Amino acid sequence: MQRFADRWCDFSPKVRLGIGLMMLAGLVVVGRFCSREPFIEPDLPPLNALWQKIMPLLTVTPRELPVLSKPFSALDMDSPGSRVVSWQPAGSGGELTLEANWPGIPPLFNQLAERGRAVRGFSIQPEQQHLRLTLLIEANGDD
Repeated sequence: MQRFADRWCDFSPKVRLGIGLMMLAGLVVVGRFCSREPFIEPDLPPLNALWQKIMPLLTVTPRELPVLSKPFSALDMDSPGSRVVSWQPAGSGGELTLEANWPGIPPLFNQLAERGRAVRGFSIQPEQQHLRLTLLIEANGDD
């Protein structure tokens, strides 16, 4: 600390004044950028006025819920690619067992979704010429 004071005193009074003014100017510039109010140009409209002009242009449309085209029936799951083996209803869902070929499995999930059913779990087991698909289904929470 003593060295700093010695060096400071070695400068001429004009140099010390110049350094002091530069430090003061630096603090003013930093203070200007760190102030709470942003720098606003006088010819620019305030940001709130711009938002009030833009927001009425945006219209919000409510989401429409999809209308279920068909009610669920386990008998409807019979198709050329699958055959119902058993249906055990339980509450708002149940266990559906099908014999299906591999390309016939993905459309079953679409059929269930169209009828307002969600698959809680499933298993696929190979059988002789088909696959045995067991689905645990339940009603969607939208009902």
